[in-house]
Amino acid sequence: MNDKPRKHHFVPQFWIRRFAGTDGKLWAYDHDNGRISERSSKQLMQIFNLYTVQPSGADDTTLETVDLNRIDSEGSAVFDRILKGDLTQPAKEAFASFLAAQVLRDPDIVTSYNPRAQALTLNLLAAFDAPDFDTFRKAWEAQYPGASVTEAEFNHIHSLSLQGAENALEAIIAALDDSEGLPELPFTDAVRSPDSRNIIRDHLLSLDWALKTDAAARFILGDTGVLYNKGAMQTLSAPLSRGAALLLTPSDNPKPGISSVAAADHDVQNLNIETAARSRRWIVGDPSQLERLRSQVGSRLLPDPRKV
Repeated sequence: MNDKPRKHHFVPQFWIRRFAGTDGKLWAYDHDNGRISERSSKQLMQIFNLYTVQPSGADDTTLETVDLNRIDSEGSAVFDRILKGDLTQPAKEAFASFLAAQVLRDPDIVTSYNPRAQALTLNLLAAFDAPDFDTFRKAWEAQYPGASVTEAEFNHIHSLSLQGAENALEAIIAALDDSEGLPELPFTDAVRSPDSRNIIRDHLLSLDWALKTDAAARFILGDTGVLYNKGAMQTLSAPLSRGAALLLTPSDNPKPGISSVAAADHDVQNLNIETAARSRRWIVGDPSQLERLRSQVGSRLLPDPRKV
């Protein structure tokens, strides 16, 4: 009997549960059927075998059971610290590590690792078109921030013939496929690797952090979890609980720690609309908030079957 866990949460249950009401009930909107209903956190924001890999033909779920279990345990602890008022630099740094892992574990990102890695590898051929290393480095880092190429590596590519370089890069691409088994299963090294997470973590720490609190507890959580603009990630928002949300903004001189400010009504409304618009299937929160979002997000939100 195979007792390996197959349902993998891409938004951790501890995070989802923070959007339950004072009575402990958790209400969720389901885009697929248009219903708002009471749910368990176990049933939400999960995909079957999302993080399963098959090296050497034996399926492996340790990304879910070991790596992400540790990340979520540490993440839950720092959630508690911040929501209980610890806005210090150490708390900020610990939370940046969790946010970086959360960005990388999202289903849209997980399933794109392999093609992205292949595209990056092939673009190393641009070294042949660059007159010198500085020209190549500036163009490369603009396209792939955080993915560095050394001058020695640049010179090595230049030392090969074009065909030799193409052969070497094709071997790297083949290794990317082989290292994670079946091509239809996810490429997960970026989630496991501290180096990959640290690139995002360091960028997040270059931003200003503000905790926005809402005494009326009106924030909602969608199954995208972390909201940011793809690419440069100039800003980032994350609803943490019904009463608090985190906002990261650009800064030339980021302040240490996390500032705290009461959220204005428009702050809550704008973040909730963005959360609802970007969610793929699930939104959790107060049922009255979910009801109001039906008319604000558009035709994707269907009528509540309870009222038909």
